[in-house]
Amino acid sequence: MNKTKTFIIAAMLTLASLAQAQTVTNVEDNPKRQSVFLEWGCGSNGIGLNYEQRLKKDPRWGWRAGLSWGYSESSWFSLMSTSERAYTGSLGMNYLLGKGRSKLELGAGVNAGLYNSHLKVESGYKAKENSFGYYAYGNIGYRYQAKSGFQFRAGWSPITGFGTKHGLNSDAASFYISFGWAF
Repeated sequence: MNKTKTFIIAAMLTLASLAQAQTVTNVEDNPKRQSVFLEWGCGSNGIGLNYEQRLKKDPRWGWRAGLSWGYSESSWFSLMSTSERAYTGSLGMNYLLGKGRSKLELGAGVNAGLYNSHLKVESGYKAKENSFGYYAYGNIGYRYQAKSGFQFRAGWSPITGFGTKHGLNSDAASFYISFGWAF
């Protein structure tokens, strides 16, 4: 009977210390639950300012929201030029894998907004068009968060608009990079 009590007490103390060590590791891995970051590519569709928050119950999960602006321009032998401006917002979720400061980030989200297109032809013809558009994106990338709060993210994003009226006409892929501050 005495050996059984000793074994149970030893097992309980071991489990308690393991649980405490796990809690310390989780806090050490992710002490900051919010961040603000500037992102180029992917969910920002150009350059965007984003806010992110980790979930309280499981800090491996997080959500993000942001506003962004994009611009593109092309010309064809000075005979015709087009430009497009995008004013969009994004909303997404992500999941972090790994321990320490470096992690694998997996995520998904949507981007929607106003697209302003301009067409200019050498003959003097000009056209403008405003339209609503959206796409869904995924994130597969590297994430680093320093103890001081500095945050770096970089990765690859598959993108699709599902071929619908207001969505992207085809599937695509984009790289992204971001710098931010966690607090």
